[in-house]
Amino acid sequence: MIETPTSVGEEPVTASIYTAYACNNDELIAQVARLYLRDGDRIADVSYGKGVFWRQVNLSRFDFHPSDICTCPDAPHDFRGLPYEDGSFDVLVLDPPYSHDPGRGMITNSSYRNFETTGHLNHEGIVRLYAEGMREAKRVLRPEGLLWVKCQDEIESGKQRMTHIEIHDHALQLGMTVEDLFVMVRPTPP
Repeated sequence: MIETPTSVGEEPVTASIYTAYACNNDELIAQVARLYLRDGDRIADVSYGKGVFWRQVNLSRFDFHPSDICTCPDAPHDFRGLPYEDGSFDVLVLDPPYSHDPGRGMITNSSYRNFETTGHLNHEGIVRLYAEGMREAKRVLRPEGLLWVKCQDEIESGKQRMTHIEIHDHALQLGMTVEDLFVMVRPTPP
């Protein structure tokens, strides 16, 4: 059990916090937000896409800055080189496109526009994309700021690729501390 305030100035609420969920992205982000976000936090979602993560979160509570190289015409920032000042955010959310297999990518491209950003990358290229985004995130996060990274393990050419471990190791190389790990299992078959 963990005590978390529901918002600034309110009494803490005792609630169970689970680290594995059978849910959708928006349900998981709502749980993580409940645990980690505070009113007034300055948040950058630098891979905003269509905003699916935030459907169950009241964004009016935060200083929220969505950007995406493909889907945010008012903020088409590449998350590897953001136009923000050093140490200017409390939370940065990074969920770059990680689908690169042409067979699977064809299914997801209409929703995520992966081919425009990752169409010719293999697994190492995708992990390098994460690493570059994480390095930039560290620059724009305040000290003790939080970086939320969403990834997916995969099989490439018959080999299991533990993307979450590669990202974990890169975070440690950057001098970051791993605070938490949430595992989302899709509620429907893949």
